Amino acid sequence: MQIQDRVFIVTGASSGIGLSTATALAEGGAQVALLARSKAALVELSSRLPRSWPVVADMTDFESVRQAVREVHQHYGRIDGLINNAGRSYAAAVEEIDPVIFDEIFHLNVLGPIVAMQAVIPIMRSAGAGSIVNVNSGTAFMTVPQYSVYSSSKRALLGFSLTARAELEKDGIVVSEVYPFITDTNFGKNRMGNPSGGGPSANYAEGDKPEFVAGLILKAIEEGLAQYFANDRLRRLAGVK
Repeated sequence: MQIQDRVFIVTGASSGIGLSTATALAEGGAQVALLARSKAALVELSSRLPRSWPVVADMTDFESVRQAVREVHQHYGRIDGLINNAGRSYAAAVEEIDPVIFDEIFHLNVLGPIVAMQAVIPIMRSAGAGSIVNVNSGTAFMTVPQYSVYSSSKRALLGFSLTARAELEKDGIVVSEVYPFITDTNFGKNRMGNPSGGGPSANYAEGDKPEFVAGLILKAIEEGLAQYFANDRLRRLAGVK
């Protein structure tokens, strides 16, 4: 799919990979609906990105997600692409897992993207085309102590994404996934949980730049393959040549 003059929704647009993706889309000539919980951050970002529009939405509040999609469709008259980027990690040993936080993580990382997909699919089907890119994680293919909840949420998203790709192909809707590795954002610092074992490092400063991941997302939109990996190690772990 071409990017210029198309309308894209980016969730988690206020920082990190979402912010870099929204910026790259706007620079490519797209119209971008910026979704996140922070109104102030979205308004500030929208002031810098031409033809963008801030929409406050909580991805764990499913009616909020549906309402946001309705507002974007009404505002722009179309929705060509959805980038499901919002997410959060949780560090806890298996014996320490809090079921309440587990539920919150799965609502944000799995059910939120699914509800957003459900909301845009009829719009894209009517147009005969659409692009959905789900931002996954390299941990979907790894066993990382204290990250069982996060990695399992991303494995679940993998399964839903590949199934949706097969189901929606006949409608001209392309579903792709992008798998970042460690990325230089505040994602690690913002994770939930405080495992007694300390957990993996929360300092991602030496990781890939978010602009690099944004480039993979734009490539997924333009090419439409099923999976895009930040490096060859992840590709091998996924069993993809």
